[in-house]
Amino acid sequence: MLATDLLLLALDDARGTVLSQAAIGLDYGLAGAVTMDLALRGRIEVHDERVSTTGGTADDPLLDDALGAIAATPGKKLSYWIQHLSRDLGGLRQRLLDRLVAQGTLEKREKRVLLMFHWNIYPERDTRVEHDIRARLDGVLLHAQAADAETTCLIHLAAACRVTDAIYPRSEHKAIKARILELDDAGSAGANAVSGAVAQAEAAAVTAAATAAIMASTIAATSAATSAACAASSAACR
Repeated sequence: MLATDLLLLALDDARGTVLSQAAIGLDYGLAGAVTMDLALRGRIEVHDERVSTTGGTADDPLLDDALGAIAATPGKKLSYWIQHLSRDLGGLRQRLLDRLVAQGTLEKREKRVLLMFHWNIYPERDTRVEHDIRARLDGVLLHAQAADAETTCLIHLAAACRVTDAIYPRSEHKAIKARILELDDAGSAGANAVSGAVAQAEAAAVTAAATAAIMASTIAATSAATSAACAASSAACR
């Protein structure tokens, strides 16, 4: 499944947390992976950027839930589903993590700090699954091997949410990006369209985060300056 493959690539194997470079775009990438999986199975079509279902089921509980969400809100653009599908599925990333734990690929652990803060981490338990995924990607990106439709889709997704930047050395990034441009669009899955929507969603999220940070720092600086001015004024009046 594309979404679980992408998630495994994005996790730090030992720490069980998402690699920092992929943190912002991962959820958009996972949503894109679900739509690509549905397209590869012939369960959705994209016309004029709008997604529609074709009938039938995907024979997978998570993918069938995604089909139900798309069918219940017809006429929405692909970009809409990239941004909203994770929420509509009741937390896509967590559902995928739970699946990988149930399969024995990941292990669920609780991490605590100062006995007050705690959260779950998911270190790798069975390394063979990701090893096989990386072997497929390395073959295509580093050794110019032919790629099937599923691997092509995975590579486009991994690049769009910066997973490839996270898992490959910086010295190889230029050659990898050039190789990705050579890959086909994987036909009906619309790999370029989906990965483009993922990249746009990530860029919007980065912009929003940066804007919020700038506003917060400006407010803090203004507040500090006002306090300093008031203090100086009070001292001058003594």
